[in-house]
Amino acid sequence: MKRRRLVFWAGTAIALVLVLFILAFEGLEDFDFSEYRTRPLSFSFKDMSVVGTLHLPEAETSAVVLLVHGDGPADRYSGGGYMPMISALLDSGIAVYSWDKPGIGQSSGDWLAFSMTDRAGLATAALEAVRAQPELARAPTGFVGLSQGGWVVPILAKEPAQADFFVIIGGAVNWLRQGAYLTRRRLEREGASPEDIDAALQATAAGNKHLLSEGYSYQTYLSDTRSGTPMSEARFGFVLKNALADSGKDLVQVKAPVLTLHGSDDLNVDPDYNSDRYRQILQDRNVANSSLVIADGTHALLRASLFNQQTEGDMPAWSKLAFAILGREAYAPGALDILSNWINDQASAGSRQSASADRSN
Repeated sequence: MKRRRLVFWAGTAIALVLVLFILAFEGLEDFDFSEYRTRPLSFSFKDMSVVGTLHLPEAETSAVVLLVHGDGPADRYSGGGYMPMISALLDSGIAVYSWDKPGIGQSSGDWLAFSMTDRAGLATAALEAVRAQPELARAPTGFVGLSQGGWVVPILAKEPAQADFFVIIGGAVNWLRQGAYLTRRRLEREGASPEDIDAALQATAAGNKHLLSEGYSYQTYLSDTRSGTPMSEARFGFVLKNALADSGKDLVQVKAPVLTLHGSDDLNVDPDYNSDRYRQILQDRNVANSSLVIADGTHALLRASLFNQQTEGDMPAWSKLAFAILGREAYAPGALDILSNWINDQASAGSRQSASADRSN
C-alpha cells in the first residue's frame, strides 16, 4: 500500500514538473524574437539620435504599431515587460516598432526634458522613420500608448495624417486626478485609515497648488518638502511641464478609430472613471471606437491575481519568475486577443477604404 502511494506521488510530482517545464518553455519563447524579422531602426528628433528595433512578423504584415512608453526611464522593451505583448502582436501579423527613450539605452537626450507635446513630436518622427521603410510604406499604422503614453496619443490622434488608428492602455484623462487616485490606492494598501488618507490627499492638493503657482522654484519645493524623498530637480521640471495635462481637449478633436483598455484592478489609474470618460468623449466620433475594462486586469492588463503592484519595483521575485514562465499567458484572459483583433479590424477597414478610393480614381 505504501509503495503504491509512493508511486502515485512520484508520478504526480513528475507530471507537475513536466507541466511546469512545458509552461516555462512556452513562456520563454515570448521573449525570443529570433523567428521574426528584426532590425534596428534609428531616427533623429531635434538634436537627438533615437534608437529602436523594428519587428516584422514571419508572414505578411497586416498593420504596424508604434509603442509609446509610459513614465520612467524605459528602454525599447521596458526592461522586457513589453516582450510577450510584442510576440502576440507579431503572431497576429502586426509589426511593432519601439525605441529607447531619450537618454536611455542607445538613445541620446533626456526624456525628463520632454512635455507631452514634445513626446508627441518624437513619436511623429518615429512614424516617419517607419513609413520610410519600403515594405511598410502603404501599411496601416497606429500608436499604442501605455499609461503615461495615454496623454501623448490624443495629441497624435487629433492630427488626421498622423496615423490610421490609436490605442490607449491604462490611460488617464487628467494628470492631477490620476495622481490622487494613485496616492489613495497606495495608502489603502499600506493600511492607512480613511482619515489619514483624506489628510494626505488634502496635503497633496495643496502641494500641487503651490507647484503650479507662478514663480514656484525647485529650492522652494525642497524647503516645503518635510517628509518623504523629494523629487530630483529634473523630475521636478518634468512634473511642472506636465501636471496640467488633460487629454479631453484633444480627444474631442479626434475622428480616427480609438480603443481604450483598462484593467478592472488597476492600482494606478481609476479604471471605471477613465473608461467612462473616454467613452463619453469618443463614443459618437467613430463607429470603431471602444472603451473596455478587462476583468482581472492590472494597470498593464496582466492577471491581477499574480501581478498587481503599482510599480515594477514592488514586484517580488516570485512574481517576476511567474511573468517569465507565463509569457503572454501572464495577461488577463482575452486582453491580447482584444488588442490584436481590434488593430487588425482597423487595418482591414482601412485597406477596404483605400481600395475603394483607388477604384474611384
